[in-house]
Amino acid sequence: MKIALVTGAYKGLGFEWCRQLAKGGYKVILTARDFEKAREAAANLNDQDLVVYPRALEVTDEGQLAQLATWSAGMFGRIDLIVNNAGVNPKDYADKDKMAKAFYLDQLDAEEMLKVIHINSIAPLLVVKHFRGLLKKGQQPVVLNISSWLASVNNLRFGGHYGYVGSKNLLNVLNKSMAFELKRDGIICLNVNPGWVKTDMGGQKAEFTPEESVKLIIQNVLEKARLENSGSFVNYDGTPHPW
Repeated sequence: MKIALVTGAYKGLGFEWCRQLAKGGYKVILTARDFEKAREAAANLNDQDLVVYPRALEVTDEGQLAQLATWSAGMFGRIDLIVNNAGVNPKDYADKDKMAKAFYLDQLDAEEMLKVIHINSIAPLLVVKHFRGLLKKGQQPVVLNISSWLASVNNLRFGGHYGYVGSKNLLNVLNKSMAFELKRDGIICLNVNPGWVKTDMGGQKAEFTPEESVKLIIQNVLEKARLENSGSFVNYDGTPHPW
């Protein structure tokens, strides 16, 4: 039975990743910043006879990452899949003054921009940093970073939205670099655009349900992941995404 770690997983796309992976035979570590929310989400899946373990995790906290890696080593001895799903989009901030500081040029604030970059760009690498040893022991291990079409420079057709656009684009190049480093370990690193999904971030007018998006990614990306494709930026259907 394979072992998966999913970040930002108590609701939405992350929760659906946990559900489908567990249904597919994985033991899943479901994480959220708030342990109670993680516990409730895992209990929901446990009631469906799925093997899911709730853990608290703030992805920017290296102390928590180290503790979780130690716990995972003791429980499982390896990790086969990491889904870096945790992320923020300033447009969704309830505090619109805070949102503006990472969205509009005239209100741009370096501190607020760096907070978004820390979570969306750097934290996925920090997760891998602490779980690298466990990934090396995995079965064809994969790191799957949930990206966005907004990460694409070629497809950008509007201004503003600096925090989210910049952080997701930075994740592309950081993942590409990480893929080169981890190739010798046999670890596959991919960035995937999940499509426009009906979540809190995507809204209810979106094209896909979380169930549809995750199913497509599992079939077209995860199950077809190969070391020679490591570092790629792909769509939910497995086709290359423009950089």
